[in-house]
Amino acid sequence: MPRAAHETRTDIERAICAEMDRQKVPHEHRTLHYRVRMRSGREAKYEPAIVARRGDVLFLIEPCTAVGAAAQFKRFLATHSPEIVFVVVASPRVAAKLPPESYDELYEEKNVPRLVERIRAQDPSGAVLLFPKRR
Repeated sequence: MPRAAHETRTDIERAICAEMDRQKVPHEHRTLHYRVRMRSGREAKYEPAIVARRGDVLFLIEPCTAVGAAAQFKRFLATHSPEIVFVVVASPRVAAKLPPESYDELYEEKNVPRLVERIRAQDPSGAVLLFPKRR
């Protein structure tokens, strides 16, 4: 699959993209489209900012600049398949306030290199590695 253009919208997304390029991790920007049923019953469009594929495992990486996005993240996670790893990258202030139900993996923006290393380390045909969540 050809890689989408590197159109980034936030400084965090630019940093993730640059690190993925540096570590030679293929990725795409906003190439997948989902609908998320919100608590109100309405459907919201959702396009993950960055998509990285490792065999059967799909990493959806979302820069998060506000805690308010957690509601949509939680609703998305309630219906996603086990082959999807939903990763949130945020500032320390925002990361500290995100509930564990709003992500599979959470990284502070200073840990972007560790995130990319983790994606590279994922066995394309293996089980998803466990990630300890904050409680």
